[in-house]
Amino acid sequence: MSRFFQITSLSMIVIALGSGVALAQESGQSAAGTEVESAESVANQAIAELAAWNTKEAKKILKKAKGKYGSTPAFQTAWALLEIQEAADDDQKKLDRSVTDLTKAGKIKSFEAVASYYEGEILYQNDERDDAAKAWQTAAERAAEMVEADKNDATAQFYLGAASIRLKEFGAARKALNIALREGFDAAMVHHQLGLSHLFQEKWAKAKEEFDTGLEIRPDYAPMYFWRAMAWDKLGRKDNMLIDLDQYVRLAPDGPDASRARAVLASAGG
Repeated sequence: MSRFFQITSLSMIVIALGSGVALAQESGQSAAGTEVESAESVANQAIAELAAWNTKEAKKILKKAKGKYGSTPAFQTAWALLEIQEAADDDQKKLDRSVTDLTKAGKIKSFEAVASYYEGEILYQNDERDDAAKAWQTAAERAAEMVEADKNDATAQFYLGAASIRLKEFGAARKALNIALREGFDAAMVHHQLGLSHLFQEKWAKAKEEFDTGLEIRPDYAPMYFWRAMAWDKLGRKDNMLIDLDQYVRLAPDGPDASRARAVLASAGG
């Protein structure tokens, strides 16, 4: 799993919010449904880029909005996730600081589901499997509370689905993710997660179909090429596996699985 997200990971922050008119306004919509800019909508845009491993574009979005939203928890959470993705392996101080900032965000109740999900991803990458499972359980529980308050909350449904995949509750995960898709959550990110839900159940053809759909929506979504390559491998299509691994490396030369992809390509003479 990657340092930042396996679906990378990850896909990806749309902040958990309140309810009623306040919810619509804070999540980037007016009461009449018109899109308006907010700290949460800016964070949402940036994390969609991080999910695709487009770190430069995410940073551009956040730097432009820093003066206006830099003091908000939504912005600070997104910035911490950016720095985690951006940190070099030998930049441990920066990584530790960013993880600390992310953990602080998890202490704000409305952010707990989001921050706990990503904390789980980081813990898993560090081989702290039990603690990762606890973080994902917390994420699922908090997201479920949000869903109970508003079943059409796309953010809550997405993180409920993502955390449920990590907890191997695949049916519940797909139910939540399909609601998130219906309610307007980033479609490429949702199909990535749906693909992973099938991949982890060894349903290779269904996984590939979801990745196909996600990549039709967003062809530059680097992590999906890596995971679709894994599906191609299990389907006996080594040729397509190598094509997807090559595309992953081209799009994410510093990505979390780039070394692994290069090793496979080298062994095949690619």
